[in-house]
Amino acid sequence: MNDRVNEINTTLDSLTGIELIKPFEQGKFDAEGKISVYVEELEEALTFDVSISPQYPFKSHDSETIKFSNENLLEYKHIMGNGSICIHTAHSPVLSTKLGYDIDSVKAWIKKYYVNQDTDEHYEHLIVPQKTFKESHFAYFFIEVDYEFNKNQFGFVEYSKIGSGILNRDKIDSNIIQRFKGIDNKELVGINWNFQLKSLPIHVGLFIFLKDAPSNNQRWVFAQWKDFEQVLPQSFLKFLYIVEKDHQKYKGKSLPLLVGYNISMTEIHWQVIMLEIGDFPIYGQKENQQWLTMIDGNKTINWAMTKNCSYKYFFGRGVLNEKLTNGKILIIGIGAIGSIVAKTLVRSGCKKVDFIDYDHKEPENVCRAEYSFFSGISNKTNDLINEMCLISPFFEPRHGGYEFSEAFDFYLKSHLKDKTIKKELEKRLNEYDVIFDCSADNDLLFILSQLKINPKHFSLSISNHAKQLVCGAEQNRYEFINTQFNGNVLKFDIQDLYNPTGCWNPTFKASYNDISTLVQFAIKHINLKLAKGGEFRNFVIETEDTDCLTIKLNEF
Repeated sequence: MNDRVNEINTTLDSLTGIELIKPFEQGKFDAEGKISVYVEELEEALTFDVSISPQYPFKSHDSETIKFSNENLLEYKHIMGNGSICIHTAHSPVLSTKLGYDIDSVKAWIKKYYVNQDTDEHYEHLIVPQKTFKESHFAYFFIEVDYEFNKNQFGFVEYSKIGSGILNRDKIDSNIIQRFKGIDNKELVGINWNFQLKSLPIHVGLFIFLKDAPSNNQRWVFAQWKDFEQVLPQSFLKFLYIVEKDHQKYKGKSLPLLVGYNISMTEIHWQVIMLEIGDFPIYGQKENQQWLTMIDGNKTINWAMTKNCSYKYFFGRGVLNEKLTNGKILIIGIGAIGSIVAKTLVRSGCKKVDFIDYDHKEPENVCRAEYSFFSGISNKTNDLINEMCLISPFFEPRHGGYEFSEAFDFYLKSHLKDKTIKKELEKRLNEYDVIFDCSADNDLLFILSQLKINPKHFSLSISNHAKQLVCGAEQNRYEFINTQFNGNVLKFDIQDLYNPTGCWNPTFKASYNDISTLVQFAIKHINLKLAKGGEFRNFVIETEDTDCLTIKLNEF
């Protein structure tokens, strides 16, 4: 350990602009010392208390394990509440090299934020301490709403619990905000979650929109209730008094208070304070023959976690082309191929996706499709809709339950010659922008070829052992797909099929990995074509894994 401390002192002593004010010594856990840092633009050097963790030069949970602190610098940007500056430096397993990188980062911080006092265009959220309240963490999710709040407007919120889990070693309850209501309990605006989220049991909380951030120095969220003394209007404090008085039978229960403020001209962020009924941070005081509600400034504020789950943030890390994400999509057949297509689209930002499949899900379907064992036997359409709702709060099917699927198959195959019904079917299908036929049903493929369908239409099917994926994307898709499979164009083993015990019901062999690899490749190809505005052609994706995996796409 002494060798390590000696290396730290020796390295720092050799760096330009660095002076050891207090040489490093090994504490109980960290090595601690004090340095001064000088850059040309400074009149005099800045001093920092430095602590170096045992993990150094490696990070710990993506955080740097060296801290440079000076509480006199709290007014500047990118500095934590304890006075430590924010640095993120390059990796090096060599202590002396890493220490050099970190000192360079400190110098860069001094030039940018201390000397030049730069302000970043990118908004940095307030620093909110993550502590438990009543032995649990709480998280609240919201999205942007089409409503303009006024400064100091307050009222009620309705929220729903969506699940419990473990955060580090503590319990955490996650919740969604459902709607905002005025003090008269009339709805101001609702939030457009998917239908499953909207149907959850409702709980009541409170809100106030401050307009300005509840912060010190625009960096740290208020810590004590006394920080709110010049911020919260008397009308809101009286509202708190009335709410607590009216809810005495719920004494000891938690009550969330949403505090809203602008982070830009158009965007509102909400932080949540956890209140306990019967222990609100208020008291009554009589002044000039009038009772006022006052803030108990000595109480600590219990902040919860909040997340803006608006579409632009939820899918901010990557979406498909807007012709898919903004389009109305129909997937016919949601077995292995169709369910993978569905989940990929929904995870990639698509909202309006309908399913048609009259089959039901059984345990053996789970191994290579996007279903869960836990839900048991159920209609594939209903089961997959539930799965999609669990993934995206924005998924909202227009049609596509079991009844719709059953009727679609019946009328399509039995009334094709009925001009009225045929026209109605064409009308229904033409409501969509994109259709994926993943049914591998030759009868359906033939019938669809007889209809006047305007949407982009892709028929996807896979050969045995997932050696090939065939996609019909042109008007001749029926002839093309049949030629590929039945015209001996594709060479694959049709004898080695999976045939379970019982009724003869063979199906092709392929793992989830095999199928998903080809389906993802196909979706990427389709997405790129949509982005570039190119004409779609029939294509086949072939794999070869004799030596190593190769994937080749051929267009026809």
